[in-house]
Amino acid sequence: MDFLSDEQVGNILNNSDEDNDEEFLMLETEETSDCEDNISVHSDEVDVISGSDDDDVPLSQMRGNALRGKNGHLWSSVAPSSSRTPQRNIVSLQRTPQAIMEGIRDEKDAFMLLFSKPIDLIVKYTNQEIGRRAPKYKDQRYTNQTDSIEIQALIGLLFFSAINKDNRKSTKEMWSLMSTPIYKSIMSESRYQFLLLCLRFDDKDSRHKEDRFAPIREVWTIFINSCKESYKPSAFVTIDEQLLGFRGKCPFRVYISSKPDKYGMKVVAICDAKTYYMFDAIPYIGKGTEAKSAADYVTKLADSIKGSGRNITFDNWFTSVPLADLLLKDYKLTCIGTLRKNKREIPPSFLPNKNKKPLSSQFAFDREKTLVSFTPKTNKSVILLSTMHYKEEINPSTSKPIIIDDYNATKGGVDTFDKMMHNYSTARGTRRWPLRFFFGMLDQAGINAMILYLKAKKPNTPAKKYRSGFLKNMALQLAKPHMKRRLQSNLPRELASTIRAILDIPEEIPEGEPPSKLQKQARCVLCPRKNDKKVKIVCTKCKKPMPRLKTFGKSSRKKLRANRRNAEKGIRQKNESSCDTSIATDTPEVYPERDEQASCSTFDDNNLEIPHTVILAHMPVSEMPGLMRV
Repeated sequence: MDFLSDEQVGNILNNSDEDNDEEFLMLETEETSDCEDNISVHSDEVDVISGSDDDDVPLSQMRGNALRGKNGHLWSSVAPSSSRTPQRNIVSLQRTPQAIMEGIRDEKDAFMLLFSKPIDLIVKYTNQEIGRRAPKYKDQRYTNQTDSIEIQALIGLLFFSAINKDNRKSTKEMWSLMSTPIYKSIMSESRYQFLLLCLRFDDKDSRHKEDRFAPIREVWTIFINSCKESYKPSAFVTIDEQLLGFRGKCPFRVYISSKPDKYGMKVVAICDAKTYYMFDAIPYIGKGTEAKSAADYVTKLADSIKGSGRNITFDNWFTSVPLADLLLKDYKLTCIGTLRKNKREIPPSFLPNKNKKPLSSQFAFDREKTLVSFTPKTNKSVILLSTMHYKEEINPSTSKPIIIDDYNATKGGVDTFDKMMHNYSTARGTRRWPLRFFFGMLDQAGINAMILYLKAKKPNTPAKKYRSGFLKNMALQLAKPHMKRRLQSNLPRELASTIRAILDIPEEIPEGEPPSKLQKQARCVLCPRKNDKKVKIVCTKCKKPMPRLKTFGKSSRKKLRANRRNAEKGIRQKNESSCDTSIATDTPEVYPERDEQASCSTFDDNNLEIPHTVILAHMPVSEMPGLMRV
């Protein structure tokens, strides 16, 4: 390897400060500004304020402090003498348009701001798939065409499963009597399964076979554009990779050992380091990926903030000296990142060495670039590269360089976003990778919508504490129009009552005496319909026909008396929780053929809620509370 002579080194160091005659203003960091409104917004028309030159530093001193990398890259251990902050640290910010903030009235508006156009496309392509599959079904009750209201309800149901941690449960378990009634209130189990089976995101007939990402590219592109247009990030952003866990067949599935899911589809995203809003992302699809290298990912993701003076934080997979120069020269962006120790620009003295003292730091400078090597313990070094810092600054309380503190404060944007996605995930088990990617888009949209809503309506509310409540409100608002439409159809009485209770719609109960049609024998609402049992007793609360004791199964009088004594004994016990359990245990033995519980209830002297079925089983007809003869 050829090394430079001392004369060549001196010529290079003399020309190291050719760009210092520019304007300088102070960059307000997150520590000095609690909100985006406090950050100064500068236009391009700013008076030029000249900085100090480095001519007062003797050439012999700079030459004596020169450091050289393995590839001959020159560094200086002397920081450039300057009394002002460099111009590259001026941040030009644009606030989120006021019209967007005013258009967000509730949680649903924030979500639909990002996902309304994708839903329209999903409805279009899903109906095409339904048209192909529906003729093959004998039962046509669940194979009708869908619309945007039903797809919104489907998305709301998926978010409810994420909130209740039911996304990995089977549909049979979700729609069982032991589960929450919200699922069956939104749609039936068969319709839910059919919609997920037919959910499509592109036209299968006109799909580009050469594009591996074609099955969902159109919907993804519209979603990402909506995320860009709806939000303007703060002064610090983070670029990192996230993994959508998937173990099925996919042409671009990857393995990342450091991620919790290990296997899946990789997405390189850029997020706001302060609010964790994801405003751009690029999926990795193998050979057809737009970005061919780590530097390509950074430059493509930085297009939306080009020329704004923001700072980008990334890890050692992205960081390189050429990339730092490119971002500063062509994009007017600064960066902070850890540097891998195999980079040839690093001087050998910056590498781990057992002779270095713990908590010691080394600095090197090359024009706008600052290199620091920190030794946290013996024979270990952490190397960082920054184009935002320009001094040898060390935190006296921790003995760490300020570069490391700033890196730690801004590096977690994408990781925090990914963690929030995993806490409440809509992802269900599937073998179709486009559907798994769609679940990931829902999780991303849920977080972004929450950030937009909090910024518009509750700016002082912590995002992490409000996430569960936001998702509940948003899911219910998405499903409410479809649930109201279901009430207009012929639903079972109990299901209709459940939907009215969830939507807080009062049930219309006629006042006064029961209807005249109940003065004759009417079919019992609790007995199986196939038995066609007739009764003359109605409930004073719900006005529905209730059964006599003798209308239920063929149990012996001895067992009935025993059950009655056990029930009366349990009711007499005060402040004991076992009474309800004993009653519920005995009831199925008395009525073996009954399939469902009564929807109405009454209260005994101890203020214990007892179903009508229990009262009817263990008390004489004349003593039944809440019942009357017609």
